[in-house]
Amino acid sequence: MIIESKRIGRVEFEDNKIITFAEGILGFPTLTRFVLCNDPIDETMPFKWFVSIDNPELMFLVTDPGLFFKDYVFDLTEEERNSLQIESTDDVNVVSVVTVPTDPKQMTANLRGPLVINWRIMKGRQIVLQNTHYETKHLLFPSDVQTAATAAKEEKSTSDIVLPPDVVNQHSGELRAK
Repeated sequence: MIIESKRIGRVEFEDNKIITFAEGILGFPTLTRFVLCNDPIDETMPFKWFVSIDNPELMFLVTDPGLFFKDYVFDLTEEERNSLQIESTDDVNVVSVVTVPTDPKQMTANLRGPLVINWRIMKGRQIVLQNTHYETKHLLFPSDVQTAATAAKEEKSTSDIVLPPDVVNQHSGELRAK
């Protein structure tokens, strides 16, 4: 099968690479067929494109949350395991949707709504985690923000050059030790 989009160009893949999300994903319930594609510029990046086969211009940047959040763990309910026909933990992979703002150092991952994929049968589902501390926007590079905020606070007393307060304050409440 071949899909084309402005962002990733022409992509050819086998039908057995199609991941079916029977319920769609949040905000797009009618789009049910997706494929994961490497970035055409740098295939070694820790990000992939989650592309709708039904609308190839609709795609989401995703990543393995375990690469950035070593302690990211959650349990699936029995209903979720059954709907994905999970027989073993080896069947499952999880990706998180990434948001890239103007400043890429402020990239976030949605840890509250992971995409859970059963690779054995190529079936997926977006799970909305309940009763969890995970949020929809977790900074991928929190040390960069923390370093900048700390430096700004230190320089404030010795220099006229500081980060604007909205930059420092915007992230001070979001930083948490894992």
